Order: sequence, then structure tokens, then C-alpha cells
Amino acid sequence: MFLRALYSLVGEKVNSAMSAIESTTESKNTATKSTAGDKHETGRAMMERELALSTAQLHKAQFLKNELSKISLEVDVTSVQLGALVVTNQGNYFISIGLGKVNVLGDDCYAISGGSPLGIALMGKQKGQKINFQGRNIEIIDVV
Repeated sequence: MFLRALYSLVGEKVNSAMSAIESTTESKNTATKSTAGDKHETGRAMMERELALSTAQLHKAQFLKNELSKISLEVDVTSVQLGALVVTNQGNYFISIGLGKVNVLGDDCYAISGGSPLGIALMGKQKGQKINFQGRNIEIIDVV
């Protein structure tokens, strides 16, 4: 359920970046040189910058999509690992990619990377264990 929602969010990011690239490329290609040459060059430079930013966003979204593809929900988890939903007294965490708060069917969950500080602190822990993270005592209620 959470994995599907993350795929959807990342898909939206891919589509948005591709749309921005198309739009910027079209604008850049149809821009005509005006009598004010400096304004034209400045406009083209701004379009090039926008194109570079959109391309970087596309690459990041494609990377996130690739990272999601590494998650298998077919494995029964007994400890915190990639693809685990960790239910704690401080909130629910889906160990996957760092996207932050995600709401799926009214349930809030934080999509965090296993390489994030909290992800590292949770990795390998099991139901019933406690960790102290940034001054907060976090109890793992369940790992699914």
C-alpha cells in the first residue's frame, strides 16, 4: 500500500520534470532574437538554467524510482530492513526512500531512507526494542 503510493508520487515527479523539460526546450527553440540582443541572450541563459534544473529533478526522480524497485514486499520481515513498515510510539516509518510524510488512505507514514540518521538507528531492530534518537525515546511496537 505504501510502496504503491511512493511509486505514484515518484511517477508524478518524473512526469512533472519531463513536462518542464519539454516546455522549456520548446520555449528555447522558438525564442526569436529581438533587437535587444542582450535581453535575448539573458532569456536563453535563464532557459538553459531552467532546463538544467529540470533535468536534475528528472534524474533524481528516476534514481528514486530505481531505489523503489529494489524493495521486495514478498519477504517476511522480523527486523527493520529495506521495505519494512516500522510502527513506533513516535509514528510510522516505511524504510524505503527519503520522501518525508506520506498519507495513504488516511494513514500517515514517513518514507525514510535506510541511510538516513533515523533509518540507521532503526536498522536491524525488532519489535519491542527501544532506541534513543535525538533525545527521544522511540519504542518499536511492530515491524511488518
